[in-house]
Amino acid sequence: MVKIYVHAALFVADGRRPFDESITQDVAGFIRTVAAYKGLHCLHVCVLADHVHLALEVPARVDVFSILETLRYWLQDYVERHSSQPPFAWQDRMWVVSKSPSDLAGLEKYFRRQADYHAAHSLEREWEDMMDLEEILEDCRIVG
Repeated sequence: MVKIYVHAALFVADGRRPFDESITQDVAGFIRTVAAYKGLHCLHVCVLADHVHLALEVPARVDVFSILETLRYWLQDYVERHSSQPPFAWQDRMWVVSKSPSDLAGLEKYFRRQADYHAAHSLEREWEDMMDLEEILEDCRIVG
């Protein structure tokens, strides 16, 4: 059986920060539950105030983009119902990059360093750094 691994990142729009520390663990649990329900296995979940990183094991023949769209919709609803945060929207862009099994330990380390990274750098800088790390040219992106 082929195992496919993906690093996904979902970004909140308009500078909103709906995932405050009071709901971070609940949001992570909700993400794991939705992913499992949809047939994905969350290896790691990293919830920050304004975005979420996921390390996923994706079965062959699964439409990961549709599942992530569903996750975004359900997560938006979940936060609205379980938090005092004002409603928010997601950015149009989404980070989805396949990873090899040998990348997973490094990805977990990357997730653990996110809070420190964002103390010094913006989301836009992280996007640029991820593009550089993966050697992706801006004009090679898939735009939905």
